[in-house]
Amino acid sequence: MAHYQFTYGNDRKFSFELNESLVRWAQTGPATNSDITAAIQATLSDPLDYPPVHEAVVPGDRVAIVVDPETPSWPEIVSVIGSQLEKRGVEPSSLRISLNAEVESNNQAGVSKVPYAIVPHEQVMEGRAVYLASTAEGERIYLPEEIGEADYIISIGRFGFDDHWGYRGTHSTVFPAFATEDEKAKYLGKGHQELSPEDSRGVRQIIDEIGWLLGLQYCVQVIPSGSGELSQVLSGACDSVYQKSVSLLNDAWRSTIPTRAETVIVSIPHANEVDAWAATARACRVAEKLTTDDGRVIIMTDLQKFPEDLHRQFEASSDAGQVLRALNRSPYPQARAVAALASLANRFKVYLRSNLEQDVVESLFCIPLADEEELRNALQGGESYALLQGGQFAYVDSAN
Repeated sequence: MAHYQFTYGNDRKFSFELNESLVRWAQTGPATNSDITAAIQATLSDPLDYPPVHEAVVPGDRVAIVVDPETPSWPEIVSVIGSQLEKRGVEPSSLRISLNAEVESNNQAGVSKVPYAIVPHEQVMEGRAVYLASTAEGERIYLPEEIGEADYIISIGRFGFDDHWGYRGTHSTVFPAFATEDEKAKYLGKGHQELSPEDSRGVRQIIDEIGWLLGLQYCVQVIPSGSGELSQVLSGACDSVYQKSVSLLNDAWRSTIPTRAETVIVSIPHANEVDAWAATARACRVAEKLTTDDGRVIIMTDLQKFPEDLHRQFEASSDAGQVLRALNRSPYPQARAVAALASLANRFKVYLRSNLEQDVVESLFCIPLADEEELRNALQGGESYALLQGGQFAYVDSAN
């Protein structure tokens, strides 16, 4: 028997055993860095193709540090950068930490660790918009003054695969995160499942053009571990960090499985996730590539609540096809995220361990697992297994 321990939800651990001969494929992701503070200090002291960040500013500069709050250990990264800048003569009052997404009140633990002023995403967006420039295609770009009028901008993000842009990270930490709602609809529309991450995408090219127009030079990027914590961290010139991050991410999280499995087990850790539904949707799209036609998927997540405005979509009809069509037509990303789970359950038998109400899980065409005993029972009897910890971070190219 082979022993496994998967992290899911907000640092929940689930241990289980399976007959090793039945496990066709397992990916648990890279290990968490054993000394996160030392790793952060090391990369900030020796950036890729760029001087240490404190050498790039002068006293009196207004420094905007743009943070993707889904980045593992971002408070520690901000604290080290801030300390370096202070030694250079940058006043703490001139350091502004802008979050590029809204963080719910129950996920604010990291915010309290940072000894500098943090500007919530909503507050940044309420500020005056300033004109940046026009793109090569003539699109006029405006950004909040908190970003657009800074003397120097540092972006901190989690590098990863993205259905819209191929890879998320570097310049996309700033734009379209701080774009208008109309612009976001353009850059955050339906993803392109038919494309591989390295395929050319027009939206990514525009994002990088806007980063160049804004003068983004330096960034910090994190590769997550299987449990959703910091595995590797890079800093330096944006282009160099992007290329190195692509290589590290592909080595850590990209796979081609030899054959599909009858039972797929996927865990979704989201201690750092701003949107647990979006993370679950990404994991569902990976699980779909791992499962045989008559197979089943067991998902471990920590979803807490169902989007209120989507209840009537499921109340209006019990027909899966009709519900899915309505969700996929919706302009809201959260509707499409819910659709990813419902679509998976429409194709396969899906067991869901979460904190959602049982009737909500059943309305999503899934079988609810109320506790870990039921989860353990659901694991039994599989003909073959594929195991994936950190499903939202992975990319699977193909399966026979």
